[in-house]
Amino acid sequence: MARVREGEQSALELLFARWEGPLFAFFYRLGCPPSSVEDLTEEVLVSVYRRRHRYDLDRPLAPWLFGVARLVWKDFLRHRGRELAQATPLEVAKELPSPMHDPSELAEIREESEAVRRAIEELPDEQKAAFVLRHYHSLSYEEVAQALQVPLGTVKWRIHEAVRRLETALVDARSEGA
Repeated sequence: MARVREGEQSALELLFARWEGPLFAFFYRLGCPPSSVEDLTEEVLVSVYRRRHRYDLDRPLAPWLFGVARLVWKDFLRHRGRELAQATPLEVAKELPSPMHDPSELAEIREESEAVRRAIEELPDEQKAAFVLRHYHSLSYEEVAQALQVPLGTVKWRIHEAVRRLETALVDARSEGA
């Protein structure tokens, strides 16, 4: 990032290559429509370039970068409305279906993935952002607090509430399916 601040083109390309995937996944997991995810990712990277002189080299990059992404996401929601922010399937199951799975197992995995996706979609935006940054992008609580620009206690509460809501929603979904 120090080289990016100085305007070095190759460092900027390296930064973009390194962070394009994680940013893409961030917006995808927040439920942005697939048609918007790429545009939002590019918007973050352009914004990072414009704000490069504001970055404090003594601080970790990930929280700052996801903080910029959060602002882009909030702007997207404000300008395009929630009706466009329909959730897309999440990478819930780490295990890819293999020929070893029978069709009923695959159907069960898909149903569970869909239930998790719907449950995350229903979280309030603040809880959803904190949950995604912590559990899908492995940011520490402190880094999530930096990215969201809120106190550490607020992050812990948001994640706790998100997990509680997700557990309740998944128990309810299983009850309905039984």
